[in-house]
Amino acid sequence: MKRKPEVYPMTALVFPPVLSPHGTSRLILVRHGEVPGIKPPSFRGTQDLPLTDRGREQAASTAHYLAAASDIKVVASSPLSRCVETARAIANHHGETVSPMTGLMDFNYGDWQGHFHKDVAAAYPQDYGAWMRTPDLARIPNGDTLETVAQRAVGAANEALAQAENGTAVIVTHDSVIRTLILAILCLPLRNYWKFTSDPCGVSIFKPRYGEWSVERINESIHTRK
Repeated sequence: MKRKPEVYPMTALVFPPVLSPHGTSRLILVRHGEVPGIKPPSFRGTQDLPLTDRGREQAASTAHYLAAASDIKVVASSPLSRCVETARAIANHHGETVSPMTGLMDFNYGDWQGHFHKDVAAAYPQDYGAWMRTPDLARIPNGDTLETVAQRAVGAANEALAQAENGTAVIVTHDSVIRTLILAILCLPLRNYWKFTSDPCGVSIFKPRYGEWSVERINESIHTRK
């Protein structure tokens, strides 16, 4: 028998804070390059993992891909080294420095951090199931909530856009943060967290249009493929 999709009450939906365009500033979101623990998937979170050799190649390819991007005035980054190194490769092409922002830090996965998904699913079946089905309501033991991450990420993005002064702001951060920022841009509830994929060095670009965001591309990663 085909399983019916689960239905959740609309009143339970949680939305991220508003992320509005600042003048004519364009926004480019970039995920960091490959690090250990992506395959098989693990909860990396706030661990300061270095880029792999492949990750450095991806960062260099992304820098070349964005070399023609016009009027980049801000390159903001999570303070973790995998993001700073990726951001530095991009910034060097535009004569900019990297601005680390704590609001762009990855999700703190608490007791799950450093463990593989399959092991967490076995040890915390109910909590893990809630995280995969209703991430906006999930409570990770001793970890962040999605709402908290969204609040600080949107705050940092607003700061970067204001600093860009009608130029382009590049934000280099983590897949969790990029998902929440895309939801804020598209005015979607946090329950849609899993609707988007963010590949290593995937690029998402948004431009302002009459006070709202227009999507130019989401998770473009062809430049990283060989």
